[in-house]
Amino acid sequence: TQDLNAWAARHEGEVPPCLLQFWRELGGGDLFETETILSPAGSVALGDDIDTVNAYHYERGMPKRYLVFHVGAGGISAYDRRVANFCQLELGHYRVEAAFTSLEAWYQGVLRRQYAARYGLE
Repeated sequence: TQDLNAWAARHEGEVPPCLLQFWRELGGGDLFETETILSPAGSVALGDDIDTVNAYHYERGMPKRYLVFHVGAGGISAYDRRVANFCQLELGHYRVEAAFTSLEAWYQGVLRRQYAARYGLE
């Protein structure tokens, strides 16, 4: 929690409270077969460290307005700091494929839509 608080202080105003709360309660890491939720407490070696993954995408042209928090089979998801929403980005071109007004709406529209039938989540 101290590490998360320190990270959040360095990124004040850049991360929505709901994402910080998610990390406090659940952390990050792998879920389902192919999905990873990045976090400040993630491991560089495991590929779930939010700073390392974002640096990688910034170096490849992703606009700094985005903070990637999810990578998976369907692409990458980011928080758009400019318009304060969550979005699914096209990998490589970083165009918005879908936008969501909340973390919950993103979960419903991306992960749950993809995995609900397979895992009986409906």
